[in-house]
Amino acid sequence: MARGHMLTVCLMSVMLALSMSHFAESALQEGFYSAMCPQAEATLYNTLKDLTVNDPDLPAVLLRLHFHDCFVRGCDASVLLDVPKSEKTAPPNARLEGFNAVDRLKSAVERLCPGVVSCADILAFAARDSVVLTGGPGYNVPAGRRDGRVSSATEASKFLPDAQSKVPGLVANFANQGLSVEDMVVLSGAHTIGEAACHHIDSRIYDYPSKSGVDPNIPADYAKKLKKKCRERGLKDRTFDLDTSTDHKFDSQYYTNLIAKKGLLVSDQALFDDKSTKPLVEKHKKQAVFFEAFAKAMVKMGNIQVLEGTQGQIRKSCRSVNK
Repeated sequence: MARGHMLTVCLMSVMLALSMSHFAESALQEGFYSAMCPQAEATLYNTLKDLTVNDPDLPAVLLRLHFHDCFVRGCDASVLLDVPKSEKTAPPNARLEGFNAVDRLKSAVERLCPGVVSCADILAFAARDSVVLTGGPGYNVPAGRRDGRVSSATEASKFLPDAQSKVPGLVANFANQGLSVEDMVVLSGAHTIGEAACHHIDSRIYDYPSKSGVDPNIPADYAKKLKKKCRERGLKDRTFDLDTSTDHKFDSQYYTNLIAKKGLLVSDQALFDDKSTKPLVEKHKKQAVFFEAFAKAMVKMGNIQVLEGTQGQIRKSCRSVNK
């Protein structure tokens, strides 16, 4: 083979490898801390369990925090950093909470094993434990993530899904993270717990292009409840449960709600209204099917662009990069 042709092939191979690195399998391991800090996972679970006693909304908050972390720069705890123009300051993260709870979790493992457990892994474990504490499926969390050094509000605004998105936009957004259409529908099922700010549904109950301003596809009784709680446009400090039936229970009720036209956000209800994803909503209405799929999708999401070895660090404080 000619030297020039060999060089071209090598360059093409390198470019292909780089383009696929975003979706490459990581070397994370189940039981990663079993030798270095054997009580880490149990300590995190018990600490979170204690915190949840006084804050039953915390599991939904921490589950959301893990999602928002992984969709920007991968699962590297960049969402936790307190730096100028950080991810925390981006509009999609305006109501992001749980940072004090993460500090408590970090302190708990630091007392056991200083400088061993990364903040990125703490978020992954806390998301799993949040699901378990609200009645959802347990699953093994591969670990070994390192913490990132950069946090960008611009990137958060670019990569996080929007509450007004329809299915084509959601599919594209999740595909950008290496996640499939079914992964998207399954991970959206996390909205079986938690709440959303009222202003996110203005387009459904005040500004819809109808005589009343209400989306006519919303059942009258549900629309009445929405308008009673979200009594005027633009309310950012009032919230409505994503699942009004079993708001603190992790189950498959989310999909039942969508079938009944009682999905809260545009991006929720769109999953049933769009013919391409409607069968997936109906499929995951079965709780056993949903639980199995959700556990697998969470592990897959937890592998997005993880930092390993010298690519990142183990932060001493989850809010700041080590000096």
